[in-house]
Amino acid sequence: MTNLKLIKLWLLALFGVITISVAANAYENSQQVNVCYESLSKAYVSLDAQKMVDVYVNGGHYISAGSREAIIEGSPALSKLYQSYFARLKKHNSSLDLHFRVSDRLTDQQSVTDVGYYVVTIIPPKGSGQPAKQHAGKFMMTFKVNKDGKWGIWAEANNKAKVQSYINAKPQGGLHFDDYFPISHYQEK
Repeated sequence: MTNLKLIKLWLLALFGVITISVAANAYENSQQVNVCYESLSKAYVSLDAQKMVDVYVNGGHYISAGSREAIIEGSPALSKLYQSYFARLKKHNSSLDLHFRVSDRLTDQQSVTDVGYYVVTIIPPKGSGQPAKQHAGKFMMTFKVNKDGKWGIWAEANNKAKVQSYINAKPQGGLHFDDYFPISHYQEK
């Protein structure tokens, strides 16, 4: 074999190794971002503001739908936001359930941006006679890696959507996709 053919084979092999390494890294990043959705849902169920804040990277941003508030930025402001929201629910002994369906994902080495739908169910206390309520929305979240190597939300924006939009969303290979539970699932039996 000539030196030129050997160099071409070596470059082809090197390119293959790099391609496999990049694909494996993208898959690992995608799985770590999917875990963030599970953490958000658990924080909602537990009504724990600190668990919510822990899913954000330092200096994370929240852009509220339809609010006249400024962009919420940083752990103290995020904590205040979620403490206030969860306190209203705790006051009425209500609980929450939160589910996500990611419909598209853009990935690079430093960040992941997802778009999709969410559904929140507000569950009144047993014996209250009040019905459970659901609302849905569409979201865009950008995740990035913290200095400690852990993925978290860098920026989140959401807006209202019909619950049917959440129901109609289709699974996209490897992206986070929760089940849907109708209101009847949460009603007292």
